Amino acid sequence: MAKLILMSVLFLTIILPARAARDPHPKRGLKKAILWFVLFNAAYTYGVVVWVPRLGFG
Repeated sequence: MAKLILMSVLFLTIILPARAARDPHPKRGLKKAILWFVLFNAAYTYGVVVWVPRLGFG
């Protein structure tokens, strides 16, 4: 599980720009990408701080 949490960063760096590039309006796509990146970072931080120690990996 901890490895999956760490690998999610790699997946995000590939998937997020690809999804944002499909938006027909570049500024809106960039804003969405930034918003999703901030939300992902909040979820990732929570996962690393809370879930990983509970699973016994920290």
